[in-house]
Amino acid sequence: MKKILIAVLIITSLGIESSSASVVLPQSFFNHVNSRFLSNPGVVLIDQSNSEIIYQNDAVKPRIPASVLKIFSTAAIALTLDTKTTFQTSLYKTDKKGVFVLLGDYDPWITSSIRNREANNRAYLPKLIKAAFASNKKLKKITLIYKGVSGSDIYQAKKALKRRASVAYKPIGKDVEVESLITEKIASIESPPLEKMIRFALLYSDNVLSQKLTMLAARKSGYPLTGEGLNQTIQSKISELGVDTTGMRFIDGSGLSNKNKVSPNTVSQLLLKVKIDPRLKPIYDYLPISGESGTLSSRFVETAPQAIGLVRAKTGSIKGTVSLAGFATAGEKDYVFVVLADDVGRTRSRQDAARRAIDRMLGTITQPPVTGITPPTPESTPFTTTQ
Repeated sequence: MKKILIAVLIITSLGIESSSASVVLPQSFFNHVNSRFLSNPGVVLIDQSNSEIIYQNDAVKPRIPASVLKIFSTAAIALTLDTKTTFQTSLYKTDKKGVFVLLGDYDPWITSSIRNREANNRAYLPKLIKAAFASNKKLKKITLIYKGVSGSDIYQAKKALKRRASVAYKPIGKDVEVESLITEKIASIESPPLEKMIRFALLYSDNVLSQKLTMLAARKSGYPLTGEGLNQTIQSKISELGVDTTGMRFIDGSGLSNKNKVSPNTVSQLLLKVKIDPRLKPIYDYLPISGESGTLSSRFVETAPQAIGLVRAKTGSIKGTVSLAGFATAGEKDYVFVVLADDVGRTRSRQDAARRAIDRMLGTITQPPVTGITPPTPESTPFTTTQ
């Protein structure tokens, strides 16, 4: 009995009391977990091969996820629609002079920003409105009645057109048969497959696109387009996977609010599903890769160069919170990991220090894959956005 007690005390003094007996983590891993810059973060480390928890710290407490939430919002839309789905928005003439119909299916990719159009090849809504004037040079004023285009997209199109105050916008009622109004199609724009949108939302942490994807999932699932509706949408979709959502509550699809809450345990369970559920494959495929792509392109390069190319994860950062969750290669093992640090301070220097601590933490366990295991394929990074 004394020998057992002594052994337990030795293990505890090494800081590996939460580790699985089958894996011994290096002391440096615990040093970084306990960094003052992380302020007691929620952490989970799981062996993918058998779902065994290797290490956890305060893993059931709901915390602010920041943009790690985007794993949930993209999962919700991937579980709602086939990821090969495309969206079309078209402009039609009617029997009435100067009256046009704008008909779409709530394309999340659509934009009224010239910058986004040129940099990201986004579907450009003002193009359709200008096509209405181009169809008849004598028109000075037009009425645009619309359906399947969100009010926020119409608002942004108004701003983009600036002096085009000669356009009156009116939504089409739910009970109106659009087919009875339209005659000739004038122009249309089509989105890339939904899969590409998921890629963009994850790789570059696009907040507006992530919000639109979540709202589309809510709309298709019959939930209201409110904070509560978005929460119900994500709750229902993630619960269907068998993931424990205890304590989870989201009010947006982007992760910008500090009122969003989820436990590291719930995030880790979803990540395990992401790796094995074919419907969620795009989420795994398009997560940023350490030192190589997206919001991780500049991470690990100086802090933990040995981990470059071996971490595939979603970043998160808002004031007071720094997070990272995804997958790490450790030789013959592959880990799911979650780090939610939501008490790191609100200054940029404190947040940067927290990021460095997380990078170094993962750098203590990552190792190149053994022969026969294909390493992650890097993504090109033509441009960057904020986390």
